[in-house]
Amino acid sequence: MALSQIQCLDENNVNLRTNESKPDFFYSEEQRLALEILLRDGSDAFNKFLHANNLRCFLSDQEVDRLTRSVEEVYDPEPELSQVVDSDSDELPVSLQYWPELSDCSLPRLDLGWPDCASYRGVTRVTVYAQPPLDGNAHIKEMVRKTIANAQKVIAVVMDQFTDVDIFRDLLEACFKRKVSVYILLERAALPHFLSMADLRVRVTGGAEFFSRSCSRVRGRLGHRFLLVDGDKAVSGSYSFTWTASRLDRHLVTLVTGQAVDSFDQLFRDLYLTSSGVDLRGVTMETEPEPEPLPKATPVASLSAANARKLFSPKYALVIGDANANASGASPVSSGKNSNSQNPLKTKVPECIAPPTLP
Repeated sequence: MALSQIQCLDENNVNLRTNESKPDFFYSEEQRLALEILLRDGSDAFNKFLHANNLRCFLSDQEVDRLTRSVEEVYDPEPELSQVVDSDSDELPVSLQYWPELSDCSLPRLDLGWPDCASYRGVTRVTVYAQPPLDGNAHIKEMVRKTIANAQKVIAVVMDQFTDVDIFRDLLEACFKRKVSVYILLERAALPHFLSMADLRVRVTGGAEFFSRSCSRVRGRLGHRFLLVDGDKAVSGSYSFTWTASRLDRHLVTLVTGQAVDSFDQLFRDLYLTSSGVDLRGVTMETEPEPEPLPKATPVASLSAANARKLFSPKYALVIGDANANASGASPVSSGKNSNSQNPLKTKVPECIAPPTLP
């Protein structure tokens, strides 16, 4: 639907009339009008329009709920159109052209570097990996981590969900230790989950956008899941960079090398141009818990110089040592007396040790 809006801007494009039974059926004016009513008036008006025009329901309940929740108001044109511009003033009237000549947003550039794609990439080879692994092949996560570890120039990640800490650590090691350029494009809705794991400069993108005549917009989701390494190797499939995907879910991916990687290269460039940066200072995150207060150390009374000198004297050290020995041996001696009272024959007379004479 959004693609048909872009195609209508081309003067040479002609939408051929076809019905839903043909494989090439794509654009439908009735479906476009029904979608506008859904975005403007809600699901009840949408169902009434389908019944009045004898159209089948082309949206599931889940899609209807997602579209109604993701509607964005682009702007309100009434204040601009209601302004009366004085003919004597130098101000220009409101422009109604669809595409402005100059944009206030600059296109993002691959400022971290990108490999040259003009040369031939080699013979295309494809290897299939499954989760759980088949025929003794490696796990998908193991293959992904080895591919990242062998990267030398650039790593490009396009993912709908990215919360795997192990893969993220491998990307950090490739970036900081081996000086490999790393680009990460994420689905806009999955950004908070990624930010809870990392604090980096990231970019987000989504699917195609549909603009209605009531100045509202609905955006699709990013469904791509691929990893591009050094411009000559790509990993693509249903596998997401999450823990559950590597342990519990069933997935299928393909490792592609050679000239076929050129399609992934061009796709990432297009996605990067349509992406938008994220200001991490403006993202609302969960409040961090306050740290527990550290236990306060009890102050120790300082000794005077005379007492400190006495403690280091050999005479006082002997006296203190004998006092500690007597205190620690008080209970064994008392228990020994009780035992000796019951067995008088086994009583032993302790030897008397004379205390050392003090000089």
